[in-house]
Amino acid sequence: MDESFIGGGILFGVICAIVAHSRGRSGIGWFFVGFVIQCFGLILLLVIPDLKLEAQRESRRSLETRKLKEQLKKERQVSDERHIAQRARLDAHDRALRLDTSAEDQRLIEQGMAPPPLSAPGAASPQVPWFFASGGERQGPIPESELRQRLRSQDIEPDTFVWRQGMDNWQAAHDVDELLDDIPT
Repeated sequence: MDESFIGGGILFGVICAIVAHSRGRSGIGWFFVGFVIQCFGLILLLVIPDLKLEAQRESRRSLETRKLKEQLKKERQVSDERHIAQRARLDAHDRALRLDTSAEDQRLIEQGMAPPPLSAPGAASPQVPWFFASGGERQGPIPESELRQRLRSQDIEPDTFVWRQGMDNWQAAHDVDELLDDIPT
Protein backbone atom coordinates (compact mmCIF):
# COMPACT_ATOMS: atom_id res chain seq x y z
CA MET A 1 0.00 0.00 0.00
CA ASP A 2 1.05 3.52 -0.65
CA GLU A 3 2.17 5.61 2.37
CA SER A 4 0.10 8.59 1.25
CA PHE A 5 -2.98 6.34 1.08
CA ILE A 6 -2.32 5.02 4.59
CA GLY A 7 -1.62 8.53 5.93
CA GLY A 8 -4.80 9.91 4.27
CA GLY A 9 -6.76 6.90 5.50
CA ILE A 10 -5.62 7.49 9.08
CA LEU A 11 -6.40 11.22 8.80
CA PHE A 12 -9.92 10.66 7.37
CA GLY A 13 -10.44 7.76 9.78
CA VAL A 14 -9.75 10.03 12.77
CA ILE A 15 -11.89 12.86 11.35
CA CYS A 16 -14.76 10.42 10.64
CA ALA A 17 -14.45 8.94 14.14
CA ILE A 18 -14.65 12.40 15.79
CA VAL A 19 -17.58 13.58 13.60
CA ALA A 20 -19.40 10.23 14.00
CA HIS A 21 -19.10 10.40 17.79
CA SER A 22 -20.47 13.97 17.83
CA ARG A 23 -23.44 12.80 15.71
CA GLY A 24 -24.29 9.86 17.95
CA ARG A 25 -22.69 7.16 15.83
CA SER A 26 -19.93 4.61 16.46
CA GLY A 27 -16.51 6.28 16.32
CA ILE A 28 -14.66 2.98 15.82
CA GLY A 29 -16.87 1.84 12.96
CA TRP A 30 -16.63 5.18 11.21
CA PHE A 31 -12.86 5.26 11.71
CA PHE A 32 -12.61 2.16 9.51
CA VAL A 33 -15.08 3.59 6.98
CA GLY A 34 -12.99 6.80 6.80
CA PHE A 35 -9.77 4.81 6.58
CA VAL A 36 -11.02 2.72 3.62
CA ILE A 37 -13.01 5.23 1.55
CA GLN A 38 -11.45 8.39 2.96
CA CYS A 39 -13.23 11.62 1.88
CA PHE A 40 -16.27 9.69 0.59
CA GLY A 41 -16.70 8.27 4.08
CA LEU A 42 -16.69 11.80 5.53
CA ILE A 43 -19.21 12.98 2.92
CA LEU A 44 -21.43 9.97 3.62
CA LEU A 45 -21.24 10.64 7.36
CA LEU A 46 -22.29 14.27 6.88
CA VAL A 47 -25.22 13.29 4.65
CA ILE A 48 -26.84 10.68 6.91
CA PRO A 49 -29.09 11.88 9.77
CA ASP A 50 -27.57 13.07 13.05
CA LEU A 51 -28.72 10.52 15.66
CA LYS A 52 -28.22 12.91 18.60
CA LEU A 53 -30.41 15.52 16.91
CA GLU A 54 -33.05 12.87 16.15
CA ALA A 55 -32.97 11.70 19.78
CA GLN A 56 -33.47 15.29 21.00
CA ARG A 57 -36.44 15.76 18.65
CA GLU A 58 -37.99 12.50 19.80
CA SER A 59 -37.48 13.50 23.43
CA ARG A 60 -39.21 16.86 22.83
CA ARG A 61 -42.06 15.11 20.98
CA SER A 62 -42.61 12.62 23.78
CA LEU A 63 -42.54 15.39 26.41
CA GLU A 64 -45.06 17.44 24.42
CA THR A 65 -47.25 14.37 23.91
CA ARG A 66 -47.18 13.64 27.64
CA LYS A 67 -48.15 17.24 28.45
CA LEU A 68 -51.01 17.16 25.92
CA LYS A 69 -52.28 13.87 27.35
CA GLU A 70 -52.22 15.35 30.87
CA GLN A 71 -54.05 18.45 29.64
CA LEU A 72 -56.66 16.29 27.87
CA LYS A 73 -57.12 14.22 31.02
CA LYS A 74 -57.70 17.37 33.10
CA GLU A 75 -60.15 18.74 30.54
CA ARG A 76 -62.06 15.46 30.54
CA GLN A 77 -62.26 15.56 34.34
CA VAL A 78 -63.64 19.10 34.24
CA SER A 79 -66.11 18.08 31.53
CA ASP A 80 -67.21 15.05 33.53
CA GLU A 81 -67.69 17.20 36.64
CA ARG A 82 -69.80 19.67 34.65
CA HIS A 83 -71.84 16.84 33.20
CA ILE A 84 -72.47 15.39 36.66
CA ALA A 85 -73.47 18.81 38.01
CA GLN A 86 -75.82 19.40 35.08
CA ARG A 87 -77.33 15.94 35.50
CA ALA A 88 -77.86 16.67 39.22
CA ARG A 89 -79.62 19.96 38.38
CA LEU A 90 -81.87 18.23 35.86
CA ASP A 91 -82.65 15.47 38.33
CA ALA A 92 -83.56 18.10 40.93
CA HIS A 93 -85.87 19.75 38.39
CA ASP A 94 -87.42 16.38 37.61
CA ARG A 95 -88.03 15.72 41.32
CA ALA A 96 -89.52 19.19 41.81
CA LEU A 97 -91.92 18.64 38.89
CA ARG A 98 -92.40 14.95 39.69
CA LEU A 99 -91.21 13.98 36.19
CA ASP A 100 -88.93 11.31 34.81
CA THR A 101 -87.09 12.72 31.80
CA SER A 102 -84.34 10.12 31.65
CA ALA A 103 -86.16 8.22 28.87
CA GLU A 104 -86.48 11.45 26.86
CA ASP A 105 -82.78 12.20 27.36
CA GLN A 106 -81.88 8.71 26.11
CA ARG A 107 -84.11 9.18 23.04
CA LEU A 108 -82.32 12.43 22.18
CA ILE A 109 -78.92 10.74 22.57
CA GLU A 110 -79.98 7.85 20.33
CA GLN A 111 -81.18 10.31 17.67
CA GLY A 112 -77.75 11.95 17.74
CA MET A 113 -79.11 15.32 18.81
CA ALA A 114 -76.39 17.36 20.46
CA PRO A 115 -77.17 18.94 23.83
CA PRO A 116 -77.88 22.68 23.79
CA PRO A 117 -74.82 24.94 23.88
CA LEU A 118 -73.57 26.06 27.28
CA SER A 119 -74.37 29.62 28.25
CA ALA A 120 -73.66 31.80 31.22
CA PRO A 121 -76.21 31.52 34.03
CA GLY A 122 -79.12 33.87 33.45
CA ALA A 123 -78.08 34.70 29.89
CA ALA A 124 -80.86 34.40 27.35
CA SER A 125 -80.05 33.17 23.90
CA PRO A 126 -82.42 32.44 21.01
CA GLN A 127 -80.37 29.32 20.20
CA VAL A 128 -80.88 27.81 23.67
CA PRO A 129 -84.00 25.61 23.61
CA TRP A 130 -86.74 25.88 26.17
CA PHE A 131 -88.62 23.15 28.01
CA PHE A 132 -92.03 23.35 29.66
CA ALA A 133 -94.11 21.07 31.87
CA SER A 134 -97.48 19.94 30.57
CA GLY A 135 -99.63 17.18 32.01
CA GLY A 136 -96.90 16.18 34.47
CA GLU A 137 -94.33 15.61 31.70
CA ARG A 138 -91.47 17.66 30.37
CA GLN A 139 -92.09 18.95 26.85
CA GLY A 140 -89.47 20.27 24.47
CA PRO A 141 -86.94 21.25 23.49
CA ILE A 142 -88.55 24.07 21.54
CA PRO A 143 -87.04 27.32 20.23
CA GLU A 144 -87.63 30.49 22.21
CA SER A 145 -89.67 31.96 19.34
CA GLU A 146 -92.09 29.00 19.50
CA LEU A 147 -92.41 29.31 23.28
CA ARG A 148 -93.19 33.01 22.96
CA GLN A 149 -95.77 32.33 20.22
CA ARG A 150 -97.45 29.62 22.33
CA LEU A 151 -97.63 32.01 25.30
CA ARG A 152 -99.19 34.74 23.13
CA SER A 153 -101.76 32.30 21.69
CA GLN A 154 -102.36 30.91 25.21
CA ASP A 155 -101.46 27.36 24.15
CA ILE A 156 -99.15 27.54 27.16
CA GLU A 157 -100.66 29.03 30.30
CA PRO A 158 -98.81 31.78 32.23
CA ASP A 159 -98.50 29.50 35.30
CA THR A 160 -96.85 26.69 33.27
CA PHE A 161 -93.38 25.85 34.51
CA VAL A 162 -90.60 26.61 31.98
CA TRP A 163 -86.86 26.10 31.99
CA ARG A 164 -83.82 26.60 29.75
CA GLN A 165 -80.14 26.10 30.32
CA GLY A 166 -78.78 28.94 32.41
CA MET A 167 -81.78 29.06 34.75
CA ASP A 168 -81.30 27.75 38.29
CA ASN A 169 -84.76 26.17 38.61
CA TRP A 170 -88.02 25.68 36.78
CA GLN A 171 -90.20 28.78 37.06
CA ALA A 172 -93.73 29.69 36.13
CA ALA A 173 -93.71 31.53 32.80
CA HIS A 174 -95.22 34.64 34.42
CA ASP A 175 -92.20 34.77 36.80
CA VAL A 176 -89.65 34.85 33.96
CA ASP A 177 -88.99 38.54 33.19
CA GLU A 178 -87.93 37.97 29.60
CA LEU A 179 -91.27 36.25 28.80
CA LEU A 180 -93.59 38.84 30.39
CA ASP A 181 -94.13 40.72 27.11
CA ASP A 182 -95.57 37.56 25.53
CA ILE A 183 -98.10 36.81 28.27
CA PRO A 184 -101.51 38.33 27.51
CA THR A 185 -103.00 40.40 30.30
